[in-house]
Amino acid sequence: MKFYSFLSRFKIKARLIIVFSLLLIFSLTLCGSTVYPLVRSVIQDNIEEELANTTTTTINMIKVAVDVSVRNYLRAVAEKNYDIVTSLYDRYERGEIAEEDAKEIADKILSSQTIGRTGYVYCLNSMGRVEVHPSEALKLQDLTGRDVVRRQISEKTGYLEYEWANPGESETRPKALYMTYFKPWDWIISASSYREEFDSLIDIDDFRSKIADIKLGKSGYIFIIDKNGETILHPWIEDNFSNYADVLGNSFIRDIYEQKSGQVHYEWKDLDSDVVREKIAVFEYFPEMDWIVVASVYADEIYEPLDNIIYLVLISVFLSLLVALPLSAVLGLSITRPVERLVDHFSKAAEGDMTIRSENSAPDEIGILSRKFNSFMDHLDTVEKNLNTEVGIRQESEYQRRLFEEVFINALEGISITDINGNIVAANPGFTTITGYEVDEVIGKNPSVLKSDKHDKSFYDKMWSKLALEGHWVGEIWNRRKNGESYPEMLSISAIRNSAGEATHYVAVFHDITEMKSKEEQLQFQAHHDALTGLPNRALLLDRMSIAIAHAKRLESRIALFFIDLDNFKTINDSLGHALGDRLLQRTTTRISNVFREQDTIARLGGDEFVIMVEDVTDERHLINQAKRLLMAFAAPFEIDGNELHVTTSLGITVFPDDGDDPGTLIKNADMAMYHAKGEGKNGYHMFRQEMHDRVERRLQLENALRTAVQKQEFVVYYQPKVDLESGNVIGLEALVRWIREDGEVISPLEFIPLAEETGLIVPIGRTVMEQSCMDQHEIRDKGGHDLMISINLSARQFREEDLLQTVKEVVDSCNADPKMLEFEITESVLMDDVEKTVDTLNNITAMGFSLSVDDFGTGYSSLAYLKTFPLTTLKVDRSFVMDITHDQDDAQIVETVVNMSHNLGLDVVAEGVETEEQAEMLRKFGCAKGQGYLYGKPMPLIELISFLKARL
Repeated sequence: MKFYSFLSRFKIKARLIIVFSLLLIFSLTLCGSTVYPLVRSVIQDNIEEELANTTTTTINMIKVAVDVSVRNYLRAVAEKNYDIVTSLYDRYERGEIAEEDAKEIADKILSSQTIGRTGYVYCLNSMGRVEVHPSEALKLQDLTGRDVVRRQISEKTGYLEYEWANPGESETRPKALYMTYFKPWDWIISASSYREEFDSLIDIDDFRSKIADIKLGKSGYIFIIDKNGETILHPWIEDNFSNYADVLGNSFIRDIYEQKSGQVHYEWKDLDSDVVREKIAVFEYFPEMDWIVVASVYADEIYEPLDNIIYLVLISVFLSLLVALPLSAVLGLSITRPVERLVDHFSKAAEGDMTIRSENSAPDEIGILSRKFNSFMDHLDTVEKNLNTEVGIRQESEYQRRLFEEVFINALEGISITDINGNIVAANPGFTTITGYEVDEVIGKNPSVLKSDKHDKSFYDKMWSKLALEGHWVGEIWNRRKNGESYPEMLSISAIRNSAGEATHYVAVFHDITEMKSKEEQLQFQAHHDALTGLPNRALLLDRMSIAIAHAKRLESRIALFFIDLDNFKTINDSLGHALGDRLLQRTTTRISNVFREQDTIARLGGDEFVIMVEDVTDERHLINQAKRLLMAFAAPFEIDGNELHVTTSLGITVFPDDGDDPGTLIKNADMAMYHAKGEGKNGYHMFRQEMHDRVERRLQLENALRTAVQKQEFVVYYQPKVDLESGNVIGLEALVRWIREDGEVISPLEFIPLAEETGLIVPIGRTVMEQSCMDQHEIRDKGGHDLMISINLSARQFREEDLLQTVKEVVDSCNADPKMLEFEITESVLMDDVEKTVDTLNNITAMGFSLSVDDFGTGYSSLAYLKTFPLTTLKVDRSFVMDITHDQDDAQIVETVVNMSHNLGLDVVAEGVETEEQAEMLRKFGCAKGQGYLYGKPMPLIELISFLKARL
């Protein structure tokens, strides 16, 4: 009660200020004393966690640096020894030393090297046998039982980490190696080292700068020591910490040695100032290098923000008071000011301000009084508005008149007003700007003074008729300026009517559309011409051709079409840039134009394709001369931006009506003839002939029929025997696909196989052959009485299919076929395409139990060095070499060489295309034991094959 009595002595505003100030001081004091300990604890925990994270991050960074440094070191050693072995091999290749001497020298050099303290260099071959090793006991030992050796055999090059125990050691130790593969000797050269010795292979300077860049507070830093206290890395201490124990008081090092990971607080005396300050060290053990990484900071630097919290709390109290006092005053005003404001409203209303209203809508007494005041003022305002309405209408009319006058004078369009008789009574400055006539020159005259000679009398009759009927006309019209120049304008004429609806005047509004018409013409040109060269485009060419064909039909004349394509333009465009390519096309346009007549149409279809239409052609010799002149025009090189470009062109020529009677057919046939010219070596011309079209049509028909044949399963499998050349016994079969259409027509494999390869249909066809061969395997054995190896051809397209192995497995499993009695034949070209992937695929096939042979050997120019890396069992000598061996010495020598080479590689040889006994005799003489050809049996269907085999039982 005493406090209430104390407050009642003051006005309302003062009471609010006192109460708010006391509440604010109490609240902030209570909050500060509660929050400060919590904040200090959270900040301290965060700082210590950050130091621990920094230590962990540093260790991870060192791990990465150590791994990279060691990997690079081992790689350098391995590659250096690879160079040594390569050099010795080169000496052997040059005949300077024997190969065994070269290997012995390499053995001594490599096995004498050490890496770090106990690391060494050794070599394995692809069979896992030790070729080079410092330990004589391990040489020539088979180590394929070791997992790391199997990985080396598989990968041959790269970096490996693994566990290894030397003979006599009971536990494995971490180890790493880097290996390279020297293919000529089949040596996997490996440089290895134990992980515990990595410290001898790295340079601490590799990551000194990175650690130095890590900042902790203002002067904190990271340092590294080993378990004996020796400094590995420190900003300024270089030897053992124990040497500084008495001087610096850093006996904390003993705690770090013992704990290895954790944190310590200690006193540190600065050498420069002799000031003792508290420090915090967070440390973690790095077992891979047997190091301890320490993050050290001054306590007063990291806890400095905590000391500032008290000052912030005091400042907050002061600032809050500064804010609270005005707020209290504002609250007091919010109570007393509405009354003062209402009094002020009454005063202003008494002085004549009829717009004044009270905005107070509160439900209290002051609000009710305010609403009554507003009702009174509304009534007074209504009376005043009625008095001002008449004055407002008159002022608006005057404003509209002035507005229309400004529009009339300042409009860019020309405006003229005529009376009912068509005489001009008014015109604006825009009229003068467009027509050149001053206003006083046309007042009282008829607008016909602007009439041009572009329109006849009927045009104006229709215009005035519509204007009289509808009261409005809009359209494009040509008029004449005062200087006599005709120009187009967009004109709008409207009738002005009185209150009775009678026309009293006409107003004409027009603007000059000369520039718009020019742009329309430009757009029209761009729509029908090439933007780069300015030549007619395809649309305009087709239009002109249609007109020319119609004209030629009437006159029974002829039209020629030249289809031109630059040779190798894409190469120039890609290598020298599109900008230079565009300039070349522009120069090309000039050279073409110089050859043909001005009346001939030269068009660009796009890219580097041009078409020239020549009318009134007399004979073919003229066209050939034109073509030769055009080729000669490109004989000289183009000089563009300092580049001398030699560009040639290929031409296709068609003639109307011989080669087509519509633009599309003529262009298509000319294009076809041009591609024939390119196919004949480019830089030439070719006249279209019907047989070109027929060949294309035949190919399209064949492709469609081929797709239908796949769906209808029109393909059958024939088998050709393989025989022993000595005994004549059948030893195997080759599965060959045949296409027999529903109408009985037999399509040659030479015709449809290339097309099937190109279209991808060879994949389902090949699967059909594979499935049928696998199913026939049982019947051939059971009914034919022979268990024969069946060879199935794999095309290049099949071989590159991602699911090849899955397809083979599915087919064999579904037919219950024996993989050991199936052989896949692959051409040389397939083997040499992506050798590494091919070897992997072939290994997977042989792992499934199948045999592999090379078909048409001798035609693919394969490398013997590569050939021996493939898991092959048989080479098939191509029939092109066998057919002439009896009278062509070169072919005979080739076949004999292939046979000898195959025996050296441990491969069987099958000669294809054996048709005479003389060929068979010579093959036997060469040592070829197996053959295949019409001498022993033609390809035959399954039923005929079984009869053939039974006859040989």
